[in-house]
Parts: sequence; C-alpha cells; structure tokens
Amino acid sequence: MDVLSPAVRTTTGPRPHTCAAEDEVVQLRAEVARLQAERAALWWAVGHDELTGLVNRRRFATLAQSLLRTGRSAVLIVLDLNGFKPINDRLGHEAGDRVLQVVAQRLASCAGGDLVARLGGDEFTGVLTSARGTTSQWWRTAVAELSATIAEPMPVAGQLLNVTASIGVAPAHADVPIGELLRRADLAMYHAKASGNRYALWVDHAPSATAVSGTRPRATVPADLPTCDPHQREAGDVAPASSYRRDDPVWVYREGAWRPGVVESASSWAVMATYRYTGTGTVVDTMAAEYVMARTAADAQLDRSAA
Repeated sequence: MDVLSPAVRTTTGPRPHTCAAEDEVVQLRAEVARLQAERAALWWAVGHDELTGLVNRRRFATLAQSLLRTGRSAVLIVLDLNGFKPINDRLGHEAGDRVLQVVAQRLASCAGGDLVARLGGDEFTGVLTSARGTTSQWWRTAVAELSATIAEPMPVAGQLLNVTASIGVAPAHADVPIGELLRRADLAMYHAKASGNRYALWVDHAPSATAVSGTRPRATVPADLPTCDPHQREAGDVAPASSYRRDDPVWVYREGAWRPGVVESASSWAVMATYRYTGTGTVVDTMAAEYVMARTAADAQLDRSAA
C-alpha cells in the first residue's frame, strides 16, 4: 500500500480555506469597483445635462467662477436657438433632442478648452476666454464663428435641418457674480433676438446690439424696462395684484431679470402671467405683486389684440 509523504499531506490539507479567502477578496474588490463606478456616475449626473452631456446650470456656476480667476480676458454668453420649436413640433421630440445634441457638440467644439453648458430647453451658456494682450474686440471673432457653426445644416431624421442662434454677450469679471453676468447676457440675447441681429453686447448696464453685417439698426432698450430689484421696491411703488386684468402687458421678474409677460388672471394677493423665458419660449407662473410691473413696450409675440 502506498503511503503519502508528510510534505504532500501538509500542502493539501488547508487548500480549500485558502481558495475561499481568495474568492472573498475578489468579490469584495468587485463590489468596491461597482460602488465606485456608481458613485462616479451619480456625481456626473448631478453636474451634467443628461441629454447633451454638457455641464448644467449648477455645475456651470462653480466652474465659470474658477475660469474667470485665471486672469484671461473673458466674456459670458447666453445663446437661444431660432427655428427650434417648429422642428420639435413638426418632427417630434426625438428629432428635437437630436438637434440639441448636435448644437451642444458644435458649441463644445468651438469652445475648445473653455466652458459651455445647457441651461435648459434650447438655451445654452458659456464662458469664452482669450490670452492676455489681445485686442479688446477678440470676442467678436469667437462669437461670429460660433454663430456660423451652429447655423450649418445638420442631418436629422432623414432631412437637412437648420437652426440659428441669438447670442447675448456680457464682458466677464471675477468680481461680478455669475448670476449677474447671466442676467446681463440674457437681456443682451433678448435684444439680439428682438432686433434680428446675431448677437448683442451688454455695455454700461444696457445691452447694445451689434449686427455681424453692420447693416441692421442697433437695438434699443425698452424705455420702461425696470432696473430695480423687486426686493427693494417701496410698498407705494407696488400696484396691488387685484389691479391687473387679463391681457394686461407686464414685466415679470424671474431668474434674476425682468422679462416681458402678459396677465392671465389675478387675485387679491397674486398675479398669474405668461412670460417670455428663452427667446420665443414662454412659461406660465403665479407670483406676488412685487414681481410684476406694468409694461408699455410692445411685444409682438405676447401682446393680444382687444378682440
């Protein structure tokens, strides 16, 4: 009868326990890797737009502030698409989503190492920078290139589609809060769209439109555009909510800016109004009286005839 040597007996005895421990370590490492990947995905989702992959408004505010501290000359832009709604209505949301994805890719390509983000809907923003010592008008070339790139035809849903952009430009400074720069660029964008220009520049607290061709008239700020902060209005300057009637043209304060709107209804304490949010996009909201002011400047999209 064969007898195993002592060496053989000592190496084969504990082997099952060693394998079990190694398997447990492998499983634990796999679980840690899975949790790390899940955490990274959740962290990415918190700061990015799911559809386009661009950073979202929240993440943009943080990154933009850091970018403005580099000492480079910079402008903040707000961009709203023209011709997007008909595409969305006629070809469906899937085609509309694809248009937004293509626009986002073109924005990122033009921005290079700078920052671009999607604010929501068909509205985008970004910080464009230039090296020190360049001309103060460097942003014109960058914005004109951006506008031309977005306007190029794009194949979507078996068709060649076109959208253009109205762009508001606000000179950026590290000591000006991002929220204020967004407000300035948004107002400049609104005036670019209203005047039919490709872009408009915020100058001395008032957006001054500049056409790329130089042939179109400069946009003017509506004479009754409010400049006050609603939180600082005197009680005597606030008209009671009940004084407004359906179809009254008003200014509505939302997202840090006064926007044109029209009254839908009013109660003793609040006003419900439709107001322009991004370009031709509108939102219906209810607000306290201090966030509403009468408007005399005409708005072809919002104002309704007496009939």
